Amino acid sequence: MAFQAFLIALIIFVGKADYFVGTAMLGRPLVLGMLVGIALGDVSQGVIIGFQLELVFMGMQAIGASIPPDMIVGSVLGTAFAISTGNGIDTAVTIAMPAAILSAFVVNLFYGVITPLMARMADKFAAEDNDKGISAVFLASGFLFDVTFGVIGFVAFMFGGDAVSAFVASIPAWLTAGITIATGILPALGFAQLVTMIASKETAVFLLLGFVLAAYLGVPVLGIVCFAVVIVGILFMAHIFMPSQGSALMTEGEDDNEF
Repeated sequence: MAFQAFLIALIIFVGKADYFVGTAMLGRPLVLGMLVGIALGDVSQGVIIGFQLELVFMGMQAIGASIPPDMIVGSVLGTAFAISTGNGIDTAVTIAMPAAILSAFVVNLFYGVITPLMARMADKFAAEDNDKGISAVFLASGFLFDVTFGVIGFVAFMFGGDAVSAFVASIPAWLTAGITIATGILPALGFAQLVTMIASKETAVFLLLGFVLAAYLGVPVLGIVCFAVVIVGILFMAHIFMPSQGSALMTEGEDDNEF
C-alpha cells in the first residue's frame, strides 16, 4: 500500500512537471489515467477512466487570476480510488471533482504566499545580475510546488482508501445521479469554450459542416476528420497554385476576423 501511494505521489509529481519541461501534456487525464493503471495493475481500466475524465476536464483552463479545479490531482486520485475500490467511473468522477476543487485552494494558497516570496528573491538576484540565482529560484519554486502536491496525493491515497470506500458507499443515489448528469454536461461546456476561441466567419462554415455530417448524416468522428484533411489539402493546393486568390482571401479574413 505504501509503495502504491508513493507511485501515486510520483505520478502527480510527473503531471505537475510542466514547471520543469514546459507544456508537454503530461498532466492530461488520459496520460495520468494510464500511469495510474500501470501503478495499480489495471492499465485498461486506467485508460478508460482517464478518457472519461479527459472529457470532464477538457474545457477547464486558467483565465487570468481564476484558478480552475486541479485537473491533475483530481484525475490521479479519482482514477486511483476508482481502480482500488473497483467501483469504476462513477467513483472516479465523484472523487475527482471534490479533490480537484480542494486542490485548487492549495494552488491559490501557494500562489498567494510562496510565489510572491520566490518572486522577491528572483528580483533580488536580477538586481545583482545573477542569472544563476534567478534560474535556481524558478527551479526551486517548481520543485516545491510539485513536491507539495505529491505529498498531498501520498497522504490521501495512503490513509484515505478505507475512508473513501465508506464515503462512496454512503453517498445517496440521487447525488450520484446528479453528479453523473453534471459530468455529461461538462464536456459540452468544455467544447463550447474551445469553439469560442477559434470561431470566426472563415471557420463557421466548417464547424457547421462537421455538425451536419455528424448529426444528420451519421458520419463517425474518423470520417469527419478525413473530410477535414481533404478540405485542408484542397485549400493548401489552392494557395500554392493560385497564390493571388489565396492572398486575397487571407487579406479579407484579416479585415473581418470577428465572428
